[in-house]
Amino acid sequence: MTSAHTSLITKEAIQLDLDANSKFDVIRSLCGRLFVVNRTENPSSLYQDIIKREEVVSTFAGWQTAIPHAISRHISVPSLCFARVKEDDFSWNSRDEIVRFVFLLCAPISEDMKRLRQSQSYVFSSVAQLIGQAETIELWQQASDEQVILDSLCRAFDAWQNG
Repeated sequence: MTSAHTSLITKEAIQLDLDANSKFDVIRSLCGRLFVVNRTENPSSLYQDIIKREEVVSTFAGWQTAIPHAISRHISVPSLCFARVKEDDFSWNSRDEIVRFVFLLCAPISEDMKRLRQSQSYVFSSVAQLIGQAETIELWQQASDEQVILDSLCRAFDAWQNG
């Protein structure tokens, strides 16, 4: 599936069955992934910006999902990563916050902050619609190919934009 959203997320920005011991491990791994796909030259500083944001308020979103995010000078273009955590009982902050899916959303500091906030809202809204659908959660749990995840996200982004 080809979509305009491939500039936001690519197949290479998706990790399935990520082995992690903490939310910090997940965020660190996804920052490394953003380095690999040439979205950041400094994954360590990007990681620090995301952790600072995470310390303000947890990004646990319910429905087995967390959406850590940050606006940072250490990211070159708006970028989204997805990880499916390997363990079924992975805890984000507490035992009550079980997470299987993590979306990392990063955007560069922009002079047009209103436009940036609108684009963040569109991603958050699309993800919120997806995580509320049992069939999507099941699809993500069973996916053996990153393309399946990418296709589901692109469909949701298209629906949000056209709806």
